Amino acid sequence: MERSKVIIRSGLVFILTNFLLSVFNLIVGLVSGSIAISSDAIHSLIDAVSGFIIVGCERLLKVNKFSDKRRKIERGATIIIALIIIATGVHIVIESIEKLIEPEPVEYSIWTVVVLIGSIIAKLWLAFYLRNNSRKYHSEVLSASSAETFNDMLISVAVFVSIAIYLIWRVNIEAYISLGVALVIFKIGLEFLFPRITSHHHHPLESDHSHGEKNKTTD
Repeated sequence: MERSKVIIRSGLVFILTNFLLSVFNLIVGLVSGSIAISSDAIHSLIDAVSGFIIVGCERLLKVNKFSDKRRKIERGATIIIALIIIATGVHIVIESIEKLIEPEPVEYSIWTVVVLIGSIIAKLWLAFYLRNNSRKYHSEVLSASSAETFNDMLISVAVFVSIAIYLIWRVNIEAYISLGVALVIFKIGLEFLFPRITSHHHHPLESDHSHGEKNKTTD
């Protein structure tokens, strides 16, 4: 079945991309001494787990013919990914507060900036790739994974902005920007966790028009 193959392939692409990003970001983070970049590497590695959830969920769906069970399986997988998103936000808040209490010196190089830009581009591409497949095949799990990837892209953008400000004015606002990003992540995670309460939630990459079309689609 084409839908199943595409979703499984999307999960494998998700795993591979996040694993490679994790390796590169971890190396740069250790060299530069940036906790944010090292944390970004950890987030990417954790995100790879979502890829296994996508693949596992789709394999379970293949052996379950009943629509009720299929919806429950996909909803369960979406909840797990939503919890991962919220856990990421909690981790960022704790880390940011620690940096505000005990600031640590950081040193950035041109390679730090280059890797961050590459990370932002890769995550944005992955988010759109997952979003497009989720819309085409009406997959809630892929939609949640796309939002999760978009969150990680926001984290990378926040780190990039804080680095630019530090290099220009020698002011480290990384922790403050990270707290703002954490609020956005919490919001998106809660929207996927409680879709009935937040019934008007939109995927961060979807327009009102596409969201409306999706709602009209029946199982």
